[in-house]
Amino acid sequence: MLRRQPRRSAWKMAVLFTAASALVCVSVGSGHAAYHHQGEIDSPNFLAVYPDKAGTKLDGCSLCHGGGSVTAGGKTTTYGSCQWCHYKTDYGKQSTPQNLEATLNPYGLAYLVSGRSAAAVRAIARLDSDGDGYINADEIAANRYPGDPADDPTKVPAPYRVFTREQLLEMPQHSQFLLMNASKSDDFYARYSGVALDSLLDELLLGSATGITAYAPDGFSQYHPLYPDPSPGLYHVFGDYPAATYHYNATADMAKNPATGWCRYDAPSAAGRANGDPIDNPEGLKLMLAITRDGANLTPGVLNKQNKLDGEGPFRVVPPQKLPGPPDQRSTVTGWNGIWPYDVNADHNAGFSTRSTTIIKIEPLPEGTTDINLLEAGWPYVDEAKIVVYGAIDPVPNILDKLDALKAILQAASKKDFRNRAFQTLLIRQIETVEWLVKRGWYGLALRVLQAQLVPETDACYVRPARHGHDLIADCELQKQVQWALNEIVVLTNIAKTDGSTPPPSFCHHHRLCFKHAWLCRAQGRR
Repeated sequence: MLRRQPRRSAWKMAVLFTAASALVCVSVGSGHAAYHHQGEIDSPNFLAVYPDKAGTKLDGCSLCHGGGSVTAGGKTTTYGSCQWCHYKTDYGKQSTPQNLEATLNPYGLAYLVSGRSAAAVRAIARLDSDGDGYINADEIAANRYPGDPADDPTKVPAPYRVFTREQLLEMPQHSQFLLMNASKSDDFYARYSGVALDSLLDELLLGSATGITAYAPDGFSQYHPLYPDPSPGLYHVFGDYPAATYHYNATADMAKNPATGWCRYDAPSAAGRANGDPIDNPEGLKLMLAITRDGANLTPGVLNKQNKLDGEGPFRVVPPQKLPGPPDQRSTVTGWNGIWPYDVNADHNAGFSTRSTTIIKIEPLPEGTTDINLLEAGWPYVDEAKIVVYGAIDPVPNILDKLDALKAILQAASKKDFRNRAFQTLLIRQIETVEWLVKRGWYGLALRVLQAQLVPETDACYVRPARHGHDLIADCELQKQVQWALNEIVVLTNIAKTDGSTPPPSFCHHHRLCFKHAWLCRAQGRR
């Protein structure tokens, strides 16, 4: 089904571009920024050697720590580094964590064996700790994990945006009162407020998008199609949900029957309502990204002593019931209380509501891009009240960010890093040309400049022979950094070209443009 054409609005585009530029350092290849435990001493050692990695995904626990799996009762559970560390060290249960070495990835082990110091970071720079074919220094330069063989410089992060709570609150707010019907835990009525997901995603989605998957930091996920689907458990993004009726019974009320009740009616918005009253939500019922519940910020999710997720914030994906009904009893009830018995076919929407949503993946990932490390990415965003949206979304803000970052790298380089003093200026001008083309939607021409000019001019350190007559950069470390940045820009620009507009045939016939970019017109065989 083709997605309807979105409504363009100036305020929303401003918010999206602000969100994209606010966290340029965040890479969806692994998906999060700096994250530390209080008092840890190793990040300063790493940053003393790589100061430009401060605030990036490498500035955190996952640089040296990895995840693992546990099999119990015939079920295998895979943990990210945070939960794996809690599991292996009894973190939170003892004053001093035990067995920390068992949580280290290959890079962390190499760092430990080499002396756990800034000198150790330098000593292991030329090693390939994770065995993926790239030395640690090259992976770090490309902002990839040197201890994770699945994350190397060839992996291109999918387009993404990072939103803060403040940015979400600047968008039109949606509020709805509804029943959250669970199977095993308490049912409850509540008023959630936040951003309707159709409003949040409307300006972002590529035409290839088919649905979204919301992730909690402990790995729980829930898929939502873009449009209504009759299948049970599939709660759609675009389109309203049916209005519901308020269901009250004293037997079910946990305030009146703490031992046997199963529904909480204590929300302020429930006051004054009677059984059978229609629930009026003037804005309709929608799949939403909730920020508050009953007027208060959602309680941030944490790992409890059982290594499970407690809390529901900073954000929660809240689906209304597709089939409105009463709060039926828990599936674990041993005796029937005479009203609303558990119904396996009832709409238990609470079970499809992702608590502490910090990642929303837009399916499918564009060709040439790689997935986020979903078990590593979420916890920092819980602490910072942020959420990352990535996948089949408009890549142009990311392209422009990466072009700006690449230009800054070249501007900060020394003249001696180039084979000719003029080549520094030439490369910067070529990048500015690509930026100019991308801003105007001429993605095909931007790709040609990238692939015909910039990439061949900066590839000697990876493409043999070791030196090319047309290479512009003399310093190999700088060249590698530029080469991998260009590789990401090429992939993202190809996504924009595939899902966007193409340059008009008369592009290079415009005399003023041809005068300014004469070399570009010659490269295209135009006059």
